[in-house]
Amino acid sequence: MKNILVLAYQLSPTKGSEYSVAWNYVIRMSKYNRLTVLYGASGEHLGDCSEMEEFAQTNILPNVTFICIKPSNWTNALNWCNRHNFLNYTFYIAYRSWQKQVYKVVKKLVQNEKFDLIHFVGPIGYREPGYLWKIDLPYIWGPIGGANKASVILLSKSPISAKLKFLIRNLLNELQLKYSLRLKKALTRTDLLLTAISENQKIFKIRFNKNSIYLPENSIATNIYLNTLKFENCTRYRIIVIGRLEAGKVVNILLEALTMIKNKEKVVVDIVGDGPERHSLESFAQKHQLQSIIKWHGKLPREKAIELFNSAHLHVITSAKEGNPTTIWEAMSYGVPTMSFDHCGMHDTICDRCGILIPIHSYEQCVNDLADKIDGLLEHPDRFEQLANGVIECAQKFTWNTREKILLSCYDEAIKNFHNR
Repeated sequence: MKNILVLAYQLSPTKGSEYSVAWNYVIRMSKYNRLTVLYGASGEHLGDCSEMEEFAQTNILPNVTFICIKPSNWTNALNWCNRHNFLNYTFYIAYRSWQKQVYKVVKKLVQNEKFDLIHFVGPIGYREPGYLWKIDLPYIWGPIGGANKASVILLSKSPISAKLKFLIRNLLNELQLKYSLRLKKALTRTDLLLTAISENQKIFKIRFNKNSIYLPENSIATNIYLNTLKFENCTRYRIIVIGRLEAGKVVNILLEALTMIKNKEKVVVDIVGDGPERHSLESFAQKHQLQSIIKWHGKLPREKAIELFNSAHLHVITSAKEGNPTTIWEAMSYGVPTMSFDHCGMHDTICDRCGILIPIHSYEQCVNDLADKIDGLLEHPDRFEQLANGVIECAQKFTWNTREKILLSCYDEAIKNFHNR
């Protein structure tokens, strides 16, 4: 058993996204190692740790020690605007301050206890490298992502504010990759780097000559199961979309495609999630007579969302920028093929056996191709079951059982690299 110091900013046994990335890591890797897990949030904001603190009081995880690093008064002050949903990017200033607090805590921990390595698990964004790479121990960072640019093409009909937000984000990415001295130092010092998507793997190799191992930030944590009954005597095929309804998810591009499909009577679209774009999306659906084929579910408890996945024939992702969305693993675990644009993590995860990837050349082409591909499936519905069986096969590559072995070998390699260096 190795004694590992883990940094995971967001951590929760009940939430998805970054929280579940860290939680699944803790549950799985604590089977083989002793973990001291430092975290800063189990709720929405930095310092909201009550859920994890209550969990730790009533649940004992073997080989795991949780340490919540509470933000100082100064860090809380820096995060005030973000907490009040104003100038949200100021979060990064507060987060950097919190990382300095973490560094001070870790320096004391390593004086009193022997650790075999440090693993900075999350969040997956590369933008804030923290300071733990300064500690004289083998160091793993990742999987990290976020260095790839958002697709401006997919945002063509999004609100100006959304376009501006992603343009600024793309520009900041370029500036940080080019000029951040601390990022360069952290990458140089990292003994083993994990990258969440192949595009990021290429970026870090070209920009910094830093080799990395491609490993998606999350994997399938449940049993893999296919409900074959949904294909029997089926007259309407269910498409599922899950996620926050905001500009970056570009769900409007799917709605435009739905206005063009010829076989509307054969489809039902379940849209799960809420957000600032919901009203405008519902207005568009009403205006174009799509309400009869769309069901707006809003936020759903996990068990209800799973019921929808269990009856779904196709999962659709239209995001302008992603890593590997958690919904991909949910879809795969229920044998549901995914249709997506050919970029981000979807480019690495989806193949023609388990889904459909659509190239990005122009906005109009993306809409037309979405409509054509959906119509093609509706005209040849046996393809739904063929793809579903392909998902069950492909899903085996992305299980946590496979991931455990990869991470264990990464630990040995990181320690070897540290000693060689």
